[in-house]
Amino acid sequence: MTLRAHIVFRAADFAPPTNLKISRDLGCDHRTTGTWRRRDLDRGVAGLHEAMRPGRPSTMGSPTRVHVLSVASALPQAQDRTGTRWTLDAIVATLLDALHPEAISRSSLWRLLHDVDRKPHKRADWLKSPEEPCEAKAHTLCQRDAKALASSQHGRLVICCDEKTGRHVLERKAPTTPAQPGRRERRDHADSRHGPRVLIHSWAVATGPMAWTIGTPRQATDLVAPLQQA
Repeated sequence: MTLRAHIVFRAADFAPPTNLKISRDLGCDHRTTGTWRRRDLDRGVAGLHEAMRPGRPSTMGSPTRVHVLSVASALPQAQDRTGTRWTLDAIVATLLDALHPEAISRSSLWRLLHDVDRKPHKRADWLKSPEEPCEAKAHTLCQRDAKALASSQHGRLVICCDEKTGRHVLERKAPTTPAQPGRRERRDHADSRHGPRVLIHSWAVATGPMAWTIGTPRQATDLVAPLQQA
């Protein structure tokens, strides 16, 4: 929404720049700029919101997803189940006892767990102690994010931090040759390997600015650096 608003404000200048100039200044594709300028001209501010997506709408609400992940993140003994680890059938049976009108199928459960990369039916955590209950943790974080704008008006900043580790950085040895009339785009498949890199970023939830660093180590001082910038 912030990017779309910037596009509309830039297009409303006394001498409106071209889509290419706006896209270069804002760091987006010129087709994205053209899309949201047309949506604003056709529908006004309402055109900046997301349109209905094609396909079947989601049948699982956010509270149900949080409850499913809460059950899958806890040990079976916490749900009065026998066994040392979960099975998909056991998780479905546990959810059916708690979600009578919102039953979840085995395939839906598998897709949800696959999306968040959680496999309680295949392995058990043993390198660290069990996590705090997922439902209580998610409720606390969501409430804090929802109040981020009101907190910023009172001088309190809510910062969200994340890291992506072990990402191998690759770079094409030769630049891509753009498409020309009668000739397709040509891309060289040989690349240079720069080794794994760690991306650590922090962003202000209320206003959107982000600070980030890319490097090889992952220590406490590396986490503090983007926090100080934020």
